Amino acid sequence: MSNSAPPADVVVIGGGPAGLTTAAEAARAGARVVVLEKRTGDTHSRAGVIQPRVLELLDARGLMERFRAAAGRWRPDFEVPLYMYAGLPGLRYDQLDSRFPYALILPQMTTEHLLAEWAVEEGVDLRRGVTYLGHTESEGRVTVTARDGEGATFEIDAAYLVGADGARSLVRDAAGIPFEGHPTRMTAVAVDADLPFPWQASMQMRRNEHGWVLAYPFGHGTTRFIIVAEHRRTVPKTEPVTIPEVRESLRLVFGTDFDVTSAKWLSRYGDAHRMVPTFRRGRVLLVGEATRVHYPASGIGMNYCVQDAFNLGWKLGWVADGRAPDALLDTYHDERHPVLAAMMDDVAAQCALHFDFSPGGLALKDFVERELVPVPEVNAILRDRLSGFGTSYHRESDPHRADGTRVGDFPLDTTGFPEFARTAGFVLVDTAATVRALPDTITATTTRPDALPKELAGVATVLIRPDSYVARAWDVRPSDVDVAAAYRTAIGAP
Repeated sequence: MSNSAPPADVVVIGGGPAGLTTAAEAARAGARVVVLEKRTGDTHSRAGVIQPRVLELLDARGLMERFRAAAGRWRPDFEVPLYMYAGLPGLRYDQLDSRFPYALILPQMTTEHLLAEWAVEEGVDLRRGVTYLGHTESEGRVTVTARDGEGATFEIDAAYLVGADGARSLVRDAAGIPFEGHPTRMTAVAVDADLPFPWQASMQMRRNEHGWVLAYPFGHGTTRFIIVAEHRRTVPKTEPVTIPEVRESLRLVFGTDFDVTSAKWLSRYGDAHRMVPTFRRGRVLLVGEATRVHYPASGIGMNYCVQDAFNLGWKLGWVADGRAPDALLDTYHDERHPVLAAMMDDVAAQCALHFDFSPGGLALKDFVERELVPVPEVNAILRDRLSGFGTSYHRESDPHRADGTRVGDFPLDTTGFPEFARTAGFVLVDTAATVRALPDTITATTTRPDALPKELAGVATVLIRPDSYVARAWDVRPSDVDVAAAYRTAIGAP
């Protein structure tokens, strides 16, 4: 075994979207971060959609120009203002109160490239071709054992270990954290066919008693089909997908096989439904798919992973940098576990509605699509679930109704909120220009009362966390002592 590498504050196992975002956010907040990723090259992109709340968070870090440019190179109509729920069209993302009222189509591998670029810019030590072997905890530290691409074993000493290594997480297993739920009961097929998209519209769906198919362009000359075939839904995940199977399923649902003869990628995936009871054990924390696995209903999986990472990353950085106590990390589980549990229940509900192809099931889908989805209040509930706008960390004990809620873009007297949030930690926004004596970890600015988003209507002052959620709001302007106390509460300090 070689000599130990210099110590780090945080070691992240896994360089996917959750791991890279956690690492970048922690490093941005002052932590020394090492990411160990087993892969040396790209794998095929499963995820291909970035939801509106994640777009807001990326914008708050100054990344949206990169993501939009990359999406534009991928396909010209990369903005999807109308979305789906449980395979039913009609969600009005275009009515969201946001600068980003759409889902953005982008392959996951491109998303990973952009996040890796950001992480390295923030100072993350990203190492590829490295395999995690195990870890031990002692005396308030964790020692990670790994093997590099040349077969040499080494150790890294750190304060915290983050398992971002997916649904088959080795970190989770080594930490002894259970993975509870049920195995795969149904399988579906994803195909990137060598076929120019056959329609003008950017998304097509069909359903009948034989199943359901979603089709959308996925790059030049490629059409992605997501297929749930009623007569093939019990096929094991391990059975290879064939072109004849794809053509048969397309004929049954679409009435044509589009003369598909080849594909860049064919994959069979399942509806295994498992989740961990805790996101933390000692100095080990889990993020992203290491915490759960589920059917990829409505393309929300990666997006909830990235939102996990934005919650966890800044907290790791503040604890590692000595600005907050270790107890702040417990709030990661406290805030995100209920959100993820609700998401898992929602996925189960979507699957129950989506994949019942009996006469009654088809009639129910027709009714929901025709009579319920168009109702504005229903549409808002469903789109908030998928977009991430419905996520709130509000507790009944919070003093103000807005505490814990999402903050989107709004104008400030100095600059727009995204520009401000790129360099700031906590931000205190007053609706009156005043001088304050605050901790140097809080940046103060002002705005007009009518410039605040509708969720903050009537608020005089608001303290905003680094991840763009309200730490504390006041209808009457607070004293500096009140602000400092709210800040200490937000970081878990006495």
